[in-house]
Amino acid sequence: MRLPGGPPGPHRRRTVGAAVRSAGPLLLAGVHPLCAAGCRAPGAAEGGGRSRRPRRPVRRQGPRVGEGARVTKVKQAPGRPGYTTLDWWRRPVGTIYLASLVLSVGKGAWFTCWALFFTQSAGLTTAEFGIGITAAGLVGMFAGGPFGYLADRVGAREVLFGLQLVEGIAMLCYLFVRDFWPIALVTCVMVACERAAPGIRIAVISGLTTGQERLESISTTRVMTQAGIVVGAGFGAIVLSIDTRAAYLALIVFCGIANLGCAALLRRVPHVSSLRDLEIKRGVLVLKDRPYLLITCLNGLLALCFGMLTAGVPLWIAAHTGAPPWVMGVLIGFNAVTIVLFQNRVSRAGATVRGAGRLGLWAGILLTASCLAFAASYHATGTFVLIVLIVAAAIHVAGELFFMGSGFGLSVGLTPPDAHGEYQGLFNTGQAAAIALAPGIMTVLLVEWAVTGWLVLAGVFLVAGAGTKLVGDWALSRRSVEA
Repeated sequence: MRLPGGPPGPHRRRTVGAAVRSAGPLLLAGVHPLCAAGCRAPGAAEGGGRSRRPRRPVRRQGPRVGEGARVTKVKQAPGRPGYTTLDWWRRPVGTIYLASLVLSVGKGAWFTCWALFFTQSAGLTTAEFGIGITAAGLVGMFAGGPFGYLADRVGAREVLFGLQLVEGIAMLCYLFVRDFWPIALVTCVMVACERAAPGIRIAVISGLTTGQERLESISTTRVMTQAGIVVGAGFGAIVLSIDTRAAYLALIVFCGIANLGCAALLRRVPHVSSLRDLEIKRGVLVLKDRPYLLITCLNGLLALCFGMLTAGVPLWIAAHTGAPPWVMGVLIGFNAVTIVLFQNRVSRAGATVRGAGRLGLWAGILLTASCLAFAASYHATGTFVLIVLIVAAAIHVAGELFFMGSGFGLSVGLTPPDAHGEYQGLFNTGQAAAIALAPGIMTVLLVEWAVTGWLVLAGVFLVAGAGTKLVGDWALSRRSVEA
């Protein structure tokens, strides 16, 4: 039988088009749509000409990792968390997670013991300790901007590596210094690196990720940091229970190694393109961005919630309530665990600038409510004061979650693509200022002014939250007009 569409001869092959037509719709339904379309060549459709064999579908691999592609999707079993797989940790941002975890374990141990180390082991008086820490805090307030400017021009990864390396060396210097001025100098260097690093870390993550993954990665880094601090605090508690010079020196070595280990891990993170790589020369952008400057200030006011829990509430409990001292450990532990469990979920609501602005508004409202709840524990005792303090702490941590999610979304969402270093460095200045000034502010408000101080702090949070929403909307409208 002679087949149509091909020349006569014993070695003729059936054309694909003829085979498909003779097989009918059932066979055609089993062919991949791209193959079926390729089979119907113009000549075969009319029954004339020789058709080519269909080619196998070619699976496109995309650019290799070294050629600019970012591997961000991790295969995982259904229902299995990503962090339980090695591929999740092997990503560039996974290395940053690990580095942050290692660093924060050392931080948790250090912050648990540092006051007693300076006053009991290093031999500083209480006044010298207060002066030195205040001076270091003021230096740290202004470190973020210059280092952020440098990160945009030489590379954010390189600057972050340098900061962690210098901080680790400064920490180890405590092994050899005993007098006030050398200790104050080392502390200023260490605190400057410590306060500048978070903004540069966000700049590195922003250079390695895009879209929704960027916000999730920044949020996950904070979760890792918080988890590490909880673990490190346990090591610090052991040092405090031993309370000897040798134990404190061992703590210094442990914290120094944690910093150097973080720096070593950061060497494995890919280089983030800088202005020097792109051969771009320009001045500072962030100082001309008025909405961003306002948001930085408002975020700094909301950041007083950090000092409110770590400095203000302990002073309040000791001075104006009958609660036992151990309740502060419960409140701090509850805060840390809640952040680890819920920070990523809350931060997803701040994926857009408008969403982040709404989170800022709710943060202000919740922090205001927590101030009023803490004020209700004035002169309270027994079971009642414990219940009030726990409820107030629960409201506070909810406000803190919303505040951090808002800060992530606004600081990244309003940053130009080639200016993450200077924008994040400046944004971090607001939080650094709040951390440096919070102890003094909380002492005046909550110890001296008592309930009135809580009302003043509540008003600050409410104004800052409402202002964050309004300025965020203004920044969006301004950018749409400029575009």
